[in-house]
Amino acid sequence: EQYQQLSEKWFSALAEKIAMHQSSADKPLVIGINGAQGSGKSTLADLLRFILSVHFNLNAVSLSLDDFYYTRQERQTLAAEIHPLLMTRGVPGTHDVALAYTTITDLQSHQLPVSIPRFNKATDDRAPQSQTDKVTDPIDIILLEGWCLGAQPQDEKALLVPVNTLEKLEDPDMAWRYYVNKQLAQTYPKLFNLIDIWVMLKAPSFESVFNWRLQQESELRAKADDQQHVMNAKQLARFIQLYQRTTESTLNTLPNKINYLYELDNKREVTAVVEKTIPAFTKTKKKWLVFTDMDGSLLDHYTYQFDDANPTLEKLNDKNIPVIPITSKTQAELLYLRETLDNHHPFIIENGAAVYIPKGYFDQQPEDTVVQGEYWVKEFVEPRDCWQALIAKAGAEYEGQFITFTEAGVDGVMGMTSLNRDAASRAVQRQYGEPVYWLGENDKKEAFIIYLKNQGANVLEGGRFMHVSGKSDKGIALKWLANTYQKNAIDKEVTTIALGDSNNDKAMLEMANHAVLIRSPVHEPPTINRSKQLFISTYSGPKGWAEGVNHFIGTVLHTD
Repeated sequence: EQYQQLSEKWFSALAEKIAMHQSSADKPLVIGINGAQGSGKSTLADLLRFILSVHFNLNAVSLSLDDFYYTRQERQTLAAEIHPLLMTRGVPGTHDVALAYTTITDLQSHQLPVSIPRFNKATDDRAPQSQTDKVTDPIDIILLEGWCLGAQPQDEKALLVPVNTLEKLEDPDMAWRYYVNKQLAQTYPKLFNLIDIWVMLKAPSFESVFNWRLQQESELRAKADDQQHVMNAKQLARFIQLYQRTTESTLNTLPNKINYLYELDNKREVTAVVEKTIPAFTKTKKKWLVFTDMDGSLLDHYTYQFDDANPTLEKLNDKNIPVIPITSKTQAELLYLRETLDNHHPFIIENGAAVYIPKGYFDQQPEDTVVQGEYWVKEFVEPRDCWQALIAKAGAEYEGQFITFTEAGVDGVMGMTSLNRDAASRAVQRQYGEPVYWLGENDKKEAFIIYLKNQGANVLEGGRFMHVSGKSDKGIALKWLANTYQKNAIDKEVTTIALGDSNNDKAMLEMANHAVLIRSPVHEPPTINRSKQLFISTYSGPKGWAEGVNHFIGTVLHTD
């Protein structure tokens, strides 16, 4: 009841202001809460999380810097190699800052699920992985609280004079002090720079901290089954001296940098609040582009249908987000599919060999393009006959090991793909490369690919065929077209999403800002050299396609 009154008087307004700032931002906001030990910062973080969730429908997560302490084993190593005092958790230099930074940035960029480590102070060690919390839904607000959050390094001259008995007797050569100070100077700023809004519960003095901290230990003793590492008053008196230098420095230096400063008395009652104006967070206008593979991705591997993707396609159309086919298919195939999809945007054919842009789509014809009928075309490779001649030179060694589209003709392609005659006739109209259907052994196949590459060809393996063409790929074509969009959208930031299922999609999946790897019913997924902004679908084909697009629409695009 007492804390509810405190909340209504002082902290409800803070939650409302945080919600206001979040509404104008295009990212999850990080709220840093500083407070000396026992000041109530953990309780405040939980309160804000509750209010933001219940009253403002914002998904908030509360993190404590304490949960990122090094393990006992890691601190034992620090104690042996640097100074025995580093065995005791608490001071800067005993936190796994890299883990804290990665956890927060993963939450910001929706790299879900995100594991939240927890530290068990009763056992003085990090809780096992099985006891970590997992964040599975997109986060709007990240609340990070810590006693040394925002602490600054001191001038080295200030380190010369001990501030208490512990420093005088247990750190006579100042090695511990110098190490802690160095960590504040070199390691912690990267973490602190993630904080968008600063809150401080300012203790009246360091003397108050001992009594507050003693109360915490009493509460911990009442709850803990294993009390080996719970401190009594005498142990706490020594322990608190570890914090004295940084706490006193922070009480003097941090208030001038705080956005919401709450002055506390000895009973932890708020006596005053000082606010600094925070400039509004401005949203960056973005131009989103969805680059999609077709076979096995937007189109079902067996039926070539896309019914499961229709609601998502309609949603993208409503949001004016272009869906750009980027595929091994021919221009003839894409023209037919675009009509079926009611798609009027640019498209990329034959694994990035050429980009087709409808004339008049941009205000001016892009540089390095030629006019072909109703399109501006950017060509990246030589024409088909160049690669047909190269394949023909492979010689008798590979005779009977493969068949090309040229050799198969329409009837052969129908047999290899289950396409009807009209679709097969469109598929054989290659302009920039030659598909190869391999019939022989895998070792011969690898030798054949090496031969072609040594002759200057680029060989991409798709879901069914090898595609022999020039040294371009879907990633190069995606980048060129995205840059072309950017030149025509000066007031917006072009951001790309790529979706694919096979090896010939790797380049675009690694090039795009966001990638969706769609599971295939017939082959293992390719190895993608990225972990950030990568989503792997649960389903295959258009259902997995829709799942991937909606993942990013729900976690990233919703702020637009």
